Amino acid sequence: MPGYVRAAQRREQLLDAAVEVLVRDGLEGLTLRDVAAQAGVRLSALQYIFSSRAELVAALSERVLADAGYGQFEVGTGGLDHELRRLVNWFATQFFADPAMVELVRHEYVARVSRRDPEEQIDYPAGRPIVTARAGQRFVEIAANADEEYDLPAEALARMWSVVQMGLVFECLEDLDVDRYRADALFFVDRIVDVARPRPRGARQGNRPRS
Repeated sequence: MPGYVRAAQRREQLLDAAVEVLVRDGLEGLTLRDVAAQAGVRLSALQYIFSSRAELVAALSERVLADAGYGQFEVGTGGLDHELRRLVNWFATQFFADPAMVELVRHEYVARVSRRDPEEQIDYPAGRPIVTARAGQRFVEIAANADEEYDLPAEALARMWSVVQMGLVFECLEDLDVDRYRADALFFVDRIVDVARPRPRGARQGNRPRS
């Protein structure tokens, strides 16, 4: 057990160092040798915990996502307007405030849109689309949790939102202006809500109060 505890502690120490190197040098500049130097350990000691760069990057991605609290995937019971505004606030106050998160997602975005060969492997943990997942499921869950219905299917609203939200996120990744992101995103929240016309499930449309 003591050996396991020491290994777990060393793993966290190495991930702490990896975050510092990531923020300083970017993902492209993240090497096992630099992380070992940052942690003050031999390269062989790092490789005992993380045998390859890909394994280290995968663990680093998991750490960053856990630190962010998966806030973008949480769905409450506040209804469409409230939940979209809460999502915008999460990006503005947590996502863009975390330089490690920004660097990881910036790399994912650049790697995905710039590669020419669709079969080319991306040096990024497989199955880790940090900001591009679950949009359709989110809108279905919002409607179910708030017992709401809309003028358009939840899946159609999700497609509309995804196009706008991802465009604004990627724009902010390239030019980190969080105030602009928040203002633009909230503008489109209002437009989505206007189109959706959320109301309690089963309510007559003409009797729905306007917010």
